[in-house]
Amino acid sequence: MNKPKVVKKNKAPNQNLVFKLITVVIPVFILIVFEGVLRVTGYGDNLSLFIKNPTQGYEKYMMVNPEVGKKYFQKFENTAPANDIFLTDKPENTFRIFVMGSSTVFGFPYERNLMFSRILHQQLEDAYPGKKIEVVNTAITAINSFTLLDFTDQILKYKPNAILIYAGHNEFYGAFGIGSNETMSRNRGLTRLHITLMDLKTYQLVRNIISGFSQKMATNSKDEVHGTLMKRMVANKDILLGSDEYKIAMERYKQNMGDILKKAGNKKVPVFISDLVCNINGMEPFNSIATDELEGAAEVYKKAQQAEKSGDFDTALKLYYKAKDLDCIRFRASEDINRIVNELVEEYKVNHVPMLSVFQNNSPNKLIGNNLMTEHVHPNIDGNFLMADAFFAEIVKSGLIDVKNEEKAYSFAYRKLNYGYTSLDSIAAHHRIQTLKGNWPFVKMGETEVNYLLQHRPTSNLDSLAFSALKNKKLTLAEVRLDLAERYEKTSQIFLAFKEYEALIRTNPYIAVNYRDAATSLIQLADLPLALKYFQKSLEYEESGFALFKIGEIYFFMGDYNNAIINFERAFPLIADDKKLIVLVKSYIAFVYSNQKEKAKAAATELKRVKAEKYLLVPPKTYSYTQYIPFQTREQVETAKNLILENRPNEALAILETSLQIYDSHIANRMIGEIYLGKQNSEKAFFYFSKVYNQFKFDAEFLYNFAMIYLARNDHTNARKCADEIKSHHPEYEKLLQLNSLLSSTN
Repeated sequence: MNKPKVVKKNKAPNQNLVFKLITVVIPVFILIVFEGVLRVTGYGDNLSLFIKNPTQGYEKYMMVNPEVGKKYFQKFENTAPANDIFLTDKPENTFRIFVMGSSTVFGFPYERNLMFSRILHQQLEDAYPGKKIEVVNTAITAINSFTLLDFTDQILKYKPNAILIYAGHNEFYGAFGIGSNETMSRNRGLTRLHITLMDLKTYQLVRNIISGFSQKMATNSKDEVHGTLMKRMVANKDILLGSDEYKIAMERYKQNMGDILKKAGNKKVPVFISDLVCNINGMEPFNSIATDELEGAAEVYKKAQQAEKSGDFDTALKLYYKAKDLDCIRFRASEDINRIVNELVEEYKVNHVPMLSVFQNNSPNKLIGNNLMTEHVHPNIDGNFLMADAFFAEIVKSGLIDVKNEEKAYSFAYRKLNYGYTSLDSIAAHHRIQTLKGNWPFVKMGETEVNYLLQHRPTSNLDSLAFSALKNKKLTLAEVRLDLAERYEKTSQIFLAFKEYEALIRTNPYIAVNYRDAATSLIQLADLPLALKYFQKSLEYEESGFALFKIGEIYFFMGDYNNAIINFERAFPLIADDKKLIVLVKSYIAFVYSNQKEKAKAAATELKRVKAEKYLLVPPKTYSYTQYIPFQTREQVETAKNLILENRPNEALAILETSLQIYDSHIANRMIGEIYLGKQNSEKAFFYFSKVYNQFKFDAEFLYNFAMIYLARNDHTNARKCADEIKSHHPEYEKLLQLNSLLSSTN
């Protein structure tokens, strides 16, 4: 008898689906839990581009994360980005700019005070005084378009009004470049996935384990590379023009930059993208390889030199760029990068910054060389000011901000002369360049490299100070500069001290004490308007009784007693007890001068209580603000005063107008206006008086002259306002009756 067959039933389809889901969900769940554990225990790094500022008193600011470079550099050290900060909650009337790029944008070989973004920031503040300007530099040395693309979403999150981009020199050897030691994959998608996963602590752990093994093996390897970061970053040294590696780099640049512009366009954020510049006639090719299809870069460079020597500059220009593009060690962007930039500008309708033509137009015969560059790609001081100019011009042309203040349209030479940098910057940069040039690729393969740090012997005190900051890794140039400024102060070299303090402002523009130190020097140099500006700026970052008192004093000298009182009252509770008496005395005098009788009476009572009755005798009210002539052009102003007394106004005018090219002194502007008033040129007199109205609006003589200018222009309304201001603040002014009579007769 046959046994009946047992038929096995297949599992239901939904049961199979459950098992499949479990096999997927459980590992994912384990990974999520593990990720959570790593985050709770504080493992790994926060690799966001921006973090909340951890410094006490700066809680309302975001800052560029000093650790963000760890995301892109596994084998080598990374430079921290600039110390820029911005308000977490963007205020109204703010124009916020983010700047993207690498070592050129970071300002190498200079300190942060000479980054073009810092120079641009001051230009924008001068041109648009009614706007709060924020410029945030996100550059890191040795990064390329992969990193910039990763930055983009984080930048867009913080509501930029504009993004500025100068990038392309590092496409071959920068992090994730096709010829870089700091790489991930030849596949763009895998590289981007790796960068994205680096935000996960679990992925960081895996990478750190692998990196630990790799470093241990490298330590035992005889092939370990030493030298500059520039040298160590390079894996595939020679990349020929048109080779597969070359084409991959160009395609990656185009794709990455295109994605950046697309993301910005989707958020309707204007982008200003620049083409690239480099040293073409002052820098011979790093390496030259001739093939059947390509000439050797060295031979073409020699032909360019011959053409330049013979005066055929058009041919020389073409040959120099050809030689640069044939250079198979690719630390200088090829002109294909600039071609791609122009294509992207057309495709995405973004703003083009014609940096190449700007640099060419400022170079002899359009041949960019050592006149504007420190070595192969990094601009010198003139070059950084030109970069700022080029971006500034395009921002102004775009009309994105407001109407530019033409009164503050300073010349290139003026801005350089009055910007915050000193000889210390040039010397420190020289040492950095010499250190760089002592190694490959400036020293050819097989030749002996030079350890500049061991060989250099300082030749002056400044040289020694700058060199110490380079050689001693624990010492910064900012610390050296502060010490130097204090030495200058002790030896009464106040202007030199001020210039170092001003350089500190540009290096660390978010530290209140830098502004206070500079402003204190400025008071000694009789530049009260700039001192007032710096003291006020310091209050953005730190409430200071000293700064408030000094602001009050400056307003007092200006005759603006109401503002003086406001600042004295704010300063009083913050000032040390042994300094409170001087604040009380100044307040009492300001109360008397401004006819605030009740407050004057209360202050007098307090002075009596502290046995300071001797201060109750108030000196006669005098206007002293015009006695403060800024140091920079004091000699010219004093000479002009004497010429005016000698009835030689034309000579005085010439000297004063020339002085404005050195320093835009409020005193010189007023004197020029008065000379033009005497010449009955009311239009020019009006221009100069308008420039300095806020400085002198409590001076009866100034207001009287301004009224006369208005009358000459048939503007009786504003002439009457001047008369009313005189009556309000100086009712005893001897010419007030005469002015009122003139106004009555013209009605």
